[in-house]
Parts: sequence; structure tokens; C-alpha cells
Amino acid sequence: MDAWFDEQSHAMTDAAREVRASILRVVPAATESIKWQAPNFALDDDFATFSMRRPGVLQVILHTGAKPKPERHAIELGDLGGRLRWAGHNRAVITFTSPEDVTAALPQFEREIARWAGTG
Repeated sequence: MDAWFDEQSHAMTDAAREVRASILRVVPAATESIKWQAPNFALDDDFATFSMRRPGVLQVILHTGAKPKPERHAIELGDLGGRLRWAGHNRAVITFTSPEDVTAALPQFEREIARWAGTG
């Protein structure tokens, strides 16, 4: 994964490294891969995927795997100071717009990502 980050020229690369470290700190059993040309995190199934397609924006897509699982109980999260948008049943998008935004949100992000992954 470090090699992937080293190849990036995105304005949010360093902030994305912080978010990656945060996820691995609170979900230490997570495995990493590249999915949709971006970092992806999984336990038994995928639970978070980065998107850095927009300049100056880092998004963390929270999901329950490649296929929707409508039978799974609803996961409830805080709105992370307006950064979280629900995109469906158990699918959410967290948007960070600057490195400072990431730094300010990390404590709450860690609580919410642990809850999402079922480790908090």
C-alpha cells in the first residue's frame, strides 16, 4: 500500500495516509487492497474504500461489501460534523476537503469507523 501512496500526486495524499493509519489503528485486523484504483479495507468483507477522484477531496466510502446486504441491521453513525452523507442502506460517504479537515475530524472518525467495522 505504501507504494500506491508514493505514486500519488493528489493534494490529499498525506491526509489520506493519516486516514489510513487511523483505520488501521482502530481496526488492526483489517486487510488492505487496491479496489477501484484506491485503498480498500476489509475484515470478513470489505468495509471502507477511498475515493480520490476529485481534486482536493478525499472520500471514504463505507459499505458492507461489493453487494448490498439489505438483511443486515442498520448501522448508525454520527454525521462527523456534516462530513457524512448516507448513500443507501448501510452505505455512507465521508468527505474531507482539506488536510486540516482530516486532522480536525480524526478523533470522531476513529470512533465512527470502529463502530462501522464492528470493533468499537
